[in-house]
Amino acid sequence: MSWTGVDLQEELAAKKKRREINGEPDMLGVFKQVLAKDDEMDEKVLANIFDEGVYKHYDLSTLDEDRMYHIDDIKKLCVVYRLRFLDASFFRNEIPYEAISEIKKIQRDQDIELTDFKILAPAPMFNLQRKDRDPLLFLNLGKGNFYLIHQWGGELSLFRKFLVYPFRSFKSILICVAGLAALLAICIPDSLLGGQSNAIVRVFCFFYLLFGFSSLTVLYGFSRVKDFNSNLWNSKYTD
Repeated sequence: MSWTGVDLQEELAAKKKRREINGEPDMLGVFKQVLAKDDEMDEKVLANIFDEGVYKHYDLSTLDEDRMYHIDDIKKLCVVYRLRFLDASFFRNEIPYEAISEIKKIQRDQDIELTDFKILAPAPMFNLQRKDRDPLLFLNLGKGNFYLIHQWGGELSLFRKFLVYPFRSFKSILICVAGLAALLAICIPDSLLGGQSNAIVRVFCFFYLLFGFSSLTVLYGFSRVKDFNSNLWNSKYTD
């Protein structure tokens, strides 16, 4: 300080030194302790997600009812879009911080450590890094009920539902093969059928095409996709 003015930096340093001498708490140190404690909690939450946790009883009244789903609904979604619903311990991608924050919030409301998590996602996400997928993190509430913690990533393609439809079950692939055979049998020009529309010939063509497409499906389809969605949705093994 001088008679002509005040040096703010010197004045601030003097106040800091006076506070330290008087034994007042170091706010920076306190802030660092808070951050360190928060980081430690984040690491604990992340470890709980990937560990094979034990089911616990939760106070459902503090949870959002709109985010509770039954296992039957989850299974139907997995079958339609060919997804997997597995323990989070099988997940091979990173868990976003937003999911960790949501878990900490629920833990504060429940006053209990959350364990036993599930993830719903396409099979490659349990092995490969694919950011354009759409995983969902669930908490097991027991009795076939699960609570949606967080959703992240990009949206699933609208065409995925139709592309994987043949692989929902044996019935669905049979419908697709028979439908394709019938469509082609109907579309065959009359000129290729002797110049006239003959229902018997078209029926013969249908069964001929059905046999051919069925053979190709068995030969090439099942060599790439070895099982149906209804059997894979909660399987930890590859197709």
